[in-house]
Amino acid sequence: MDWKIISPQELEGAIFKLKYDLSRQIGVRSGMRIVDVGCGQGGFTAALSKVVGECGNVIGVDVSAEYVSEFWRNVEKWGVKSVVTWVQGDAVALRSVLPNCDPDVVASYRLLEELKNCTDMPRVIGEMAKVVKRNGAIRLMEMSTQVRNGAESNYVRLHIESGDCFFEPELILEVMKDAGLSDVCVEPVDTDVWFSPEVAKQDLEFAQLWYDKEVEKRLGPLIDKFGMKYPVFLLYSGVKK
Repeated sequence: MDWKIISPQELEGAIFKLKYDLSRQIGVRSGMRIVDVGCGQGGFTAALSKVVGECGNVIGVDVSAEYVSEFWRNVEKWGVKSVVTWVQGDAVALRSVLPNCDPDVVASYRLLEELKNCTDMPRVIGEMAKVVKRNGAIRLMEMSTQVRNGAESNYVRLHIESGDCFFEPELILEVMKDAGLSDVCVEPVDTDVWFSPEVAKQDLEFAQLWYDKEVEKRLGPLIDKFGMKYPVFLLYSGVKK
């Protein structure tokens, strides 16, 4: 098949490259202040920090301290600890933990997908819009559920069947406009993260990947045949005028 990634280490590197490239694509630049909402283990925070450099600052916000040790290990591994801050807080109440922050960009990587309550989506986007500075940008990166091959279908099915939140693009764009954002749009971003069955059958939290008896029953033969691949990502953008 067409998978190129045959080890967890290669997968981690490929995902970090994707996050770094996305950081550049969403307009992050040297010296900026960025808020990463739903920062989890810190992979996207580290990628953003690589772009803003020593003169910038990235604030990672997460509702839980479950991954805070992994968060600091990641930012230290990528050499960006000095420009990173971690804050515990709920995405539906950002203003309470980020008073007077005025970031240039408020960003998230697959945050909406991971919401515990899908009905919180409008409140989360509304809080992001209120926290960002005037003329600052909101950037949301979410996984498309439109697939082009068996490998992408395997990865998307893994998440849909586990109960993750997926929204129609039109709904997200409407909510962004209702939050007062201008220049609202969505752009597809192709990915090249295709990994082997051996890698796909592991529990790798950095890749939002797991393999258990239920997954084996539903997807095992298909994973053996196709592996797994990240689908197209959707980059949602809006500006606070």
